[in-house]
Amino acid sequence: MRVAAVSDTPGLNLNGEKSCMKKATVSLASLVLSIFALSLQLRADSVLTTIPVGNGATGIAANPKTNKIYVGGSGQVVVIDGKTQQVTDRITIDTGINASFVAVNALTNRIYASACNSGACKIAVIDGRNDKVITDIPIASGDAIGLQGLAVNPVTNRIYASDADNQQYIAIDGQTNTIITQVFVDSQPGGIAVNPKTNRIYIAGTGFPALIMVFDGTTNTEVASIQEDFGLENVTVNFRLDRAYVTDRDKVIVVDGATNQEAARVPAGPFANGVDVNLLNNKVYVANSNGASVTIIDGNTNQVLQTLPVPDNFPSAVAVDLANGFTYVAGSNQVIVLQPN
Repeated sequence: MRVAAVSDTPGLNLNGEKSCMKKATVSLASLVLSIFALSLQLRADSVLTTIPVGNGATGIAANPKTNKIYVGGSGQVVVIDGKTQQVTDRITIDTGINASFVAVNALTNRIYASACNSGACKIAVIDGRNDKVITDIPIASGDAIGLQGLAVNPVTNRIYASDADNQQYIAIDGQTNTIITQVFVDSQPGGIAVNPKTNRIYIAGTGFPALIMVFDGTTNTEVASIQEDFGLENVTVNFRLDRAYVTDRDKVIVVDGATNQEAARVPAGPFANGVDVNLLNNKVYVANSNGASVTIIDGNTNQVLQTLPVPDNFPSAVAVDLANGFTYVAGSNQVIVLQPN
């Protein structure tokens, strides 16, 4: 989940934190839990509709505050209205062939899109009020792979990008849009996600060795490293359960945030790729890029609830919109909208 609440109950604060952190905690918790009535009943999902967005859709994120979905690809970010399921805008990203990854800060209503071309990378900062690019943050990445992940901590207003070529993650101040630090990691970084409640950063190390790396967002120091089989791709976090979910070839690895240990391995489809969590019912959605399907997992029990075929040969990324309860799957040239029945 690229943007998440940090408290299960409105008004619940984390003990011992500064007043500004408490204010952000309450605001974000109230936002998420007031948008959509909490339903514990796990219903089957189905395909509601498909939305053409153009070729190269690779990244996707939802803003539950505005009920907008942002899709990166083909040198642009496509904006979808979560009420009508229609494209409302196309934001041009000047640098890079694709706006590969997208992340949202619902508290500041800022959208972040990464783009790379021949080693020249940047992160475009978009104002969600008018869906216009405010500024670009230049990133000196390499010529081979570039940026491979993007995440936001809405509580600290920090943006994190995984830089695969330089084997590091980059921390950015969301207020000044400047780089704070660059942190070396032990394995080539892929997907990245943040638990805003614990301020832990989770990185899928896609190189040799394959590692799930956990960092402290306050000190940017590594607190754990979990060795896995080669094939890690992407990661998301459920702050309510204090768990991280990492896609790994044909399965999902569940990490217990309290112990920093692997808690379960859940079967998925071929080339399990994009992953996101519905914080309202703890369901985990996994895009199977070589399986033309989405695996849906009960996050409470780590059991597969459903394998849902989707009308696309390469579903790659997933975003849950807490404003309407729908799940959006980025395909090769379209977005597939899933609804609970």
